[in-house]
Amino acid sequence: MKKTILALEQALALPYATQRFAQLGWRVIRIESPPNPKTNRGGDPNRYIGEDTGYDDLHSYYIPPNIGKEAITLNLKVKEGQELLLKLIKELEADVFMCNTLPKRYN
Repeated sequence: MKKTILALEQALALPYATQRFAQLGWRVIRIESPPNPKTNRGGDPNRYIGEDTGYDDLHSYYIPPNIGKEAITLNLKVKEGQELLLKLIKELEADVFMCNTLPKRYN
């Protein structure tokens, strides 16, 4: 059975690390924040850095370390989102949970 990683990742260190697992055939699921109501931009801020690729939320800086991954949006600033994260970890039987974000981003 395919191994699964759930990842709260940002910047480049963890996205590149989980990319290596994706290249080895692991299922990697990125958990990103929902859109900010003020900017209508959500997810990893790196989605908006680099050259335009023709997609509003997929600029050139974001694409290479995220090839082969799945991405979901989850609001971890609310209790329901936090509970759903725990449910995902249990029900998906994630082999690894990785995080390189600060807890203050989610409370």
